[in-house]
Amino acid sequence: MDTLVLQRLTAELDVKLRGTRIRQVYALPKNDVVFVCGSGKTLRLWFSAAPNQPHLYLRPGRYPTPKQPPGFAMAARRLLNGRRIEAIEAVPGERIVELRTTGTDAIRVVFELIPRRATALVVNHTERVCAAWKPQRGRPAVGEPYTAPVADGRTAMGDLDAKIWSSLNSSVDDNDLVRGLLRSIAGMSLLTAREITARYRSGVPLRMAAQMEIERAAKEPMAARIYSPVRLSELGCLPIVRKFLVAPFLMRHIEKGPETLCVKEFPNLSGAVATFYPLQARLMALEMAHHSLKSGIDGGIIRLLRTLDAVSEDANAAGDAEQHRRWADLLLTHPYAKPTQAIVRVPDAFGNGNPVEIPVDPSRSVIDNAQVYYQRARRAQRSAKRTAERYRELEARITALRQLSSEVTVAREIRDCQRLAKGALNQGVKIATGTWSIAEAPLSAEKETTGNESPSIETPNGSSKESRRTRHDQGKLRRGAAGINVFTSSDGFKIFVGRNADANERVTHKLARPNDFWLHAEGPGSHVVIRNPERIKEPSQVALQEAASLAAYFSSARGATKANVRWTQVKHVRKPRKGPKGQVYVRQANMTLAEPVPPEILFARLETN
Repeated sequence: MDTLVLQRLTAELDVKLRGTRIRQVYALPKNDVVFVCGSGKTLRLWFSAAPNQPHLYLRPGRYPTPKQPPGFAMAARRLLNGRRIEAIEAVPGERIVELRTTGTDAIRVVFELIPRRATALVVNHTERVCAAWKPQRGRPAVGEPYTAPVADGRTAMGDLDAKIWSSLNSSVDDNDLVRGLLRSIAGMSLLTAREITARYRSGVPLRMAAQMEIERAAKEPMAARIYSPVRLSELGCLPIVRKFLVAPFLMRHIEKGPETLCVKEFPNLSGAVATFYPLQARLMALEMAHHSLKSGIDGGIIRLLRTLDAVSEDANAAGDAEQHRRWADLLLTHPYAKPTQAIVRVPDAFGNGNPVEIPVDPSRSVIDNAQVYYQRARRAQRSAKRTAERYRELEARITALRQLSSEVTVAREIRDCQRLAKGALNQGVKIATGTWSIAEAPLSAEKETTGNESPSIETPNGSSKESRRTRHDQGKLRRGAAGINVFTSSDGFKIFVGRNADANERVTHKLARPNDFWLHAEGPGSHVVIRNPERIKEPSQVALQEAASLAAYFSSARGATKANVRWTQVKHVRKPRKGPKGQVYVRQANMTLAEPVPPEILFARLETN
């Protein structure tokens, strides 16, 4: 992501995300992390640590979520879920963006969008790294104090001496000048360097051109746009970088250049970037699919041609069945012929009578040699039949693969490539398709999985494969929902509350899993369970306090100012043998104080806060 685009985009992100809560964090396969924010209108902050082009933007739409979250996602959820975003700011002149949360124990996420060294670090209020996405050599590891990357060592434009300006003026061509500007001036972006070069080539002095463009980059009104060689809907392959890019405003070096590019304008930069990067990811996936299909199918054709040559050689080695049979008949016609140097000369009784030389084995009799030729004739006849069938089969497969190879370049969707891969498999050529899916590529018509919903695998064909256990638990909840209240904590944890003895029995011994958290106020009352799908060792303080308030309210201590509430994991809760419904004994537990608060007031208070 260009520095100019990043600086402008961060200002938009700050306006849209400031004050929202982080609801969930997903770490997707390979490079991507998604922060789900907001309550009403869901906002997804997408960070990609792609080696060549790391980027950060607000992403609409759906995406595949892993069934088993990586360690970074689990740690980030524990630290960030439920926290309110205070600000998102870009470090001036650097490819670094910081997301800060509110509170005295504020957590911040540092996105370092440095090519080939991109990473995201979750830093706590003591300035120690608590989680690292795509850890990089030379950057702080988990548990170490956070240190900023090495500052930009280039010189500010106002401090450049005459020698450097003279060197830049003597650049041999435009590309050399762009590289020189990027090497020499601190905070210089690629787009700004190209604009300076275009202005300089039009006759403006280089120093003045640089000053004008840097001022323009800071003050130019937003007019976001995407440049592409053809319309975005017509893109069938990934264009080169200079012909496919996103810009915050008009780029004169493109629109007044020798090549004509299509321009798609957007009301804001977030919309342009949210269109550009998913489209780029889809085209990258399509390019990988084309490459693997082309190489796989062409390799299969080469192997089949070699097999075809081998079959032809085998057919030639087997000989001519008619000639073998004719020689055998001639040998039987002259059983007393004498071989000379492993050759028998006999007149051609079935032709013009001229002598025919027949190779024989001198150690065998003429009749035995005739039998050998009869055997060879039968073998050659069988081989010719098999060879003809095999030859036709190989030629048909080669023709089919050549047809598939010609269709690769016109395939515009991944599903078309998958169809071609299936056709190649029918011809005996297996092509690996697992690398074709890129999480950032837009999916169509799949089930959205964000926020408090259970993560699922969303496949490219649009189906959503929920885990068997999740479907089973939902079925159990539907079958035994009478007397069970279900709430969601402000940081996204499900809370089950039993309202009678039967419901308590179902909540604790049917619905709850061993790693879930169980709560109960002192005296008679409801069993309360906090769901723990990530199997963390302790519940979050937010979820614990809210569940404890519910446990205290749905108990005999409802009228008290404070109530003691025991909490532990469900695996430490046992039912006595032949005990009544709802009765349990607890092997070990922790104690917390909670204020009895009715749920309608508790969650209304949370929304007000």
